[in-house]
Amino acid sequence: MTDITTDQKLVRLLKDDGTWTEFEADWKRQCEQLGEDFDSYAGSTFSVISDLVEKEQKKAGVFGLKIGNSYSAMCQVNKAGLPKYDSPVLRTRYMTLSPEYDLTNKTISEYGDVLVALLAEVMGLAILDKELECRHVKFHLRSPADIPFFAAIGKGIKERDVFDAIETRGMWLYITRK
Repeated sequence: MTDITTDQKLVRLLKDDGTWTEFEADWKRQCEQLGEDFDSYAGSTFSVISDLVEKEQKKAGVFGLKIGNSYSAMCQVNKAGLPKYDSPVLRTRYMTLSPEYDLTNKTISEYGDVLVALLAEVMGLAILDKELECRHVKFHLRSPADIPFFAAIGKGIKERDVFDAIETRGMWLYITRK
């Protein structure tokens, strides 16, 4: 198993700088190795995020989780003012795992490692990125099966007294940092 804690990064994906081309080529390669049609695999998700890949926006973007030399996941992130919040919220949506993770028999631990890495990197944006910095973070879960996993993460993080609140409601993980 790969040690993702030392060899991971969240990359903003843009057509202009070649990061989107690199990402797309990697996922096409993964699909080909698995005998999958790339357009069928990712076409609908990519159509939703295409505007953000075309032109960089300060408060929104598409990010790929690169572990080693391969992209393991991607997501759309945006900063917005939402009702019931005292400051902007960083929302993570359209989380999609790579063909390698989505179409093979990875262990629950390997799957969990990617989710934890993605969550950690998004939290890094919320804390360190000048344009995306937010006190509140909402992370949209991929499926109901993710709820117990993120609830356990939330409980573990909450015990460290770093955040004001961590909870799951519906298909969202809500985090408020101090």
